[in-house]
Amino acid sequence: MIKPVFLLMRWLQTIPIALLMFAPFSDLELRRERRRCHLLSVAYLLVGCVALALLSAAVSMGGQRNIAVRDMSLAVMLVVYLSGWASTLRVPTVRKLLVGGMMLHYAAMLNAMSNVFAAFALGEDYVANTNADSGSLMLCLCLLVSTILTWPLVWYFLRHVLRESLPVLEEREAKRGLIYLCVMFVLFCLATYAPRYESKPETPLLIAALVVTNMVAYFIFFREIATVRKQAETARELAVWQTQYQQLSQRMEETRRLRHDMRHHLNTLGALNAQGRQEEIGDYLKQYGTVYDRLEEQRFSGDPVVDSVLEYYLAQAGEEGIPVKCQVSLEGGGSGVDAMDMTVLLGNCLENALEALRPLPAGARQLSVEIAPMGVMLLVRIVNTCGNLEDGRDFAGWEAFPSCKGKGRKGVGLRSVAAIAEKYGGSAQFQRKNGEFTARISLCMCWHDGLG
Repeated sequence: MIKPVFLLMRWLQTIPIALLMFAPFSDLELRRERRRCHLLSVAYLLVGCVALALLSAAVSMGGQRNIAVRDMSLAVMLVVYLSGWASTLRVPTVRKLLVGGMMLHYAAMLNAMSNVFAAFALGEDYVANTNADSGSLMLCLCLLVSTILTWPLVWYFLRHVLRESLPVLEEREAKRGLIYLCVMFVLFCLATYAPRYESKPETPLLIAALVVTNMVAYFIFFREIATVRKQAETARELAVWQTQYQQLSQRMEETRRLRHDMRHHLNTLGALNAQGRQEEIGDYLKQYGTVYDRLEEQRFSGDPVVDSVLEYYLAQAGEEGIPVKCQVSLEGGGSGVDAMDMTVLLGNCLENALEALRPLPAGARQLSVEIAPMGVMLLVRIVNTCGNLEDGRDFAGWEAFPSCKGKGRKGVGLRSVAAIAEKYGGSAQFQRKNGEFTARISLCMCWHDGLG
């Protein structure tokens, strides 16, 4: 006779798998609060599993399972659940298919592992138990053991490997991963379809080897994709940084040249004044007035690197009619930060700010730059208006920053800023709220002395 309690025990163990399906996604990628998603999933599966258990018992024939009804009912329940799960995610469809397929593969692995354990535990009674009903107590316990042994590993993979890999995957790479997953899943199902688990130890060991091989293959595949992707991103970032650094170096050289020429201008003015040639002095000052204006504009802090970066980007802001409020105060005229790091840090923040400001109407454009020391820390605060997101949601952190430089890229420049802040024993915070984007960076100015 079919025992609903054993069926219920077996199917309730789909709940841990369902909860794992949210692990690869950040809170910002969920349309509902994560806790609410978990509660809704558990509630739906509880009701569905009870209904399936009662239905299987009701349609059993002579104590034997009605496989067709069971499988059809289970498929309907899973389709409904997967549809609801997919509707809670703010990610491309290919990513949903990727995670959903992996969870189905994991469920198939658990089923195979539980049968391996049951074959060893039941011995000659294995066939009778598995054919008599779908939920002997031993099979349920074996599935529970399989879940306990693998769930933490799968959670770690989804939370720490897949969550980092998915956002940096381009659509082409994600589709390639989906094809790879489907091939592995089909091969696994073919290899484990109705095997003779009672043939020990060959069949159980083969199934166990397939499970372990599949799990290792998943880990290596997505870890390699993430590594290659990060290397490509780093190469592109480095090329951009080098271009920016060359441009700023040229500005710095021009500034040094102009300051050097200042001595010659003063000598000329001194000679004209000694000769009483006042009219020529007036013409000379008028001719070179723009030179002095540029020198005055370029002095923000006394630090040549900071001044050059600010002059370069704030000049662009001026040409585009963007109002700028700039307050820079550096004690001793230096920031204590490596020239390359400071160039990348300020350059990325200001470039992102200008990109966000350009689409806005003239009256809505505002940019504020503040750089000042506080104790041993150098504080940088850059605020720019940016309008509202299409979905109306605000966010914090470079991971959520929607880069304008390429589809699917998230906070590439800000990730570099965060890495520099960490290098100098500081921190970087990014927030978009009420139509404003704020970057707050703190750096330890004594880092280069080994005190950071």
